[in-house]
Amino acid sequence: MDSAPEITIQALPAGGSGTFHLPHSPPALRSSPVLNLFTLSPLANNFSLQKLLQHRLRWAVVVIVFLPLVFVGCTTRRPTTVTLSSGSNLSAYARIGQQIQESAATVDLVVEDEKNSQGSQQNLQRLLDGEVDFALVQLDVASEAMKAGDVAAVAILTEEYAHIVGRKNDNVNTLRDLEGKKVSIGPPGSGINFTATRLFDSTSLTIQPYTQSALGLGLQSFTAPDSPLDALVYVGPLKASDEVREQLTIVRDVNFVPLSESFINYLTLQFPESYRKAYIPQGTYRALPPFPSEDVLTISTGGALLTRPNVGREKVALMTWAIFANSRQFASFYPKLAAENGSVNLYEGLLYIHPAAIRTYREGDPRIAWLRYLQDNKPLQAASIMLLSTTTIGFLIRGWRKRKTEKFLVGHRQAIADLGTTAGENPQEALREIESLKQSYRLMLIEGNLAPDLYQQIEGMNEVFIEQCRMEINRQQDKDLTKIIGGLTEVQQWQGHNTPWMTEHLRQCQEIYREMLLKGHLDFPTYLNLYQMQLLLDILTSRPQPTMERV
Repeated sequence: MDSAPEITIQALPAGGSGTFHLPHSPPALRSSPVLNLFTLSPLANNFSLQKLLQHRLRWAVVVIVFLPLVFVGCTTRRPTTVTLSSGSNLSAYARIGQQIQESAATVDLVVEDEKNSQGSQQNLQRLLDGEVDFALVQLDVASEAMKAGDVAAVAILTEEYAHIVGRKNDNVNTLRDLEGKKVSIGPPGSGINFTATRLFDSTSLTIQPYTQSALGLGLQSFTAPDSPLDALVYVGPLKASDEVREQLTIVRDVNFVPLSESFINYLTLQFPESYRKAYIPQGTYRALPPFPSEDVLTISTGGALLTRPNVGREKVALMTWAIFANSRQFASFYPKLAAENGSVNLYEGLLYIHPAAIRTYREGDPRIAWLRYLQDNKPLQAASIMLLSTTTIGFLIRGWRKRKTEKFLVGHRQAIADLGTTAGENPQEALREIESLKQSYRLMLIEGNLAPDLYQQIEGMNEVFIEQCRMEINRQQDKDLTKIIGGLTEVQQWQGHNTPWMTEHLRQCQEIYREMLLKGHLDFPTYLNLYQMQLLLDILTSRPQPTMERV
């Protein structure tokens, strides 16, 4: 059989302090009207609601404070989508665009690329027209637009070398040997066409330019046995284009035409932001026999990922971080990225970089910018630590107070439940006990040992119990008075018939209202009136009754 635990409640009577112990309450007491009344009272419901609200508020603050620390670097938002213009299928730019898409996926950035561009010039025009967010463009092609502030760089992803390929049987060994020759200079929208045109415009040579709709057609035309072409210009990464690598590997009667030192110096001085001196290493396209047979002096320009200044900073920052965090994946297009700390080559030498890209290179992952701000802001750090400390201490104190309050309320409910048994037999005694408890709680409130809200809850319970006691007192008083009046009436009705019985009955009535006086159910004047009535009846019952003859 279950039993309630023994509760000890500190009581402070009017005359001092003391302690009384409440024994184990019987099972019947737990279902008593008094206990059920308190359990189902609105005060108890308000307490439960307040507890629930405090619990939810506490967890809400915990989530707000600690959740960002748990999920640092993680993103739960929907993926951001951007558009890119790279190149046609099988081209070097198409392969770079594919690597950009794979790297961007690591930061929940979706890159849409149709891979239908002729090259740098078309990519730049699409970017300027607002058709795409990012584009792969040679730096010499984008130079003027970057100076005008129409575009900005995100990263250099490749080094593009000028390849000038001539036929051996035509004795094309130098740039001057191309005078009057028919030369393939790439499709009109390509970076090859732009660089080749600038090269020949910087000389006094007159050539027969040949353009075609695609790079592959130009290669096939050049490598055909009966080709009318005398030379081919290609600008791109070393061995990055599948078409170029395949065609240059199978051709046997061609060679690379080097540029002179003086011509390279002229180009690098005229266009310092676009060109630099470079070499195509021996055996780049074929090992045996090596092709080229020796290092070839030429120029190179960077192949950069560009964007517009008005593209959202969040998009630019995410794209920059995707490339920076996966920089080694681009080493096949830009070998410098494979070196230790090679990622600095992504932006080294760039003059016009998007501000969001610069910030990302300096600070890292833009998704945790708030954490970096916290690290750099010492006053904010101190405020955060203080907030966290005070919040934690506040939670601990609130939890301790709540447990103490709950324990106090449980003890008070048990005390009232135990007084309920006393109220059934002697409601006056129970009323005195509860008044004593009220006085104790009042003193605790004055001394600051009892919270005002807790005191209000206890007072509500006490008032309900006091009302119960008063109702029980009135009920018992009505019952006793009814019994006395009935007894006295019966004595009057049977006066003279059974004197011993009436005497005993009067004595019992006297005992009843004496007990009522002791219990406080009667005041003293009423008791005197009843006592006088009892004496009168006693005299009447003791007088001898007249006989019939005397009557």
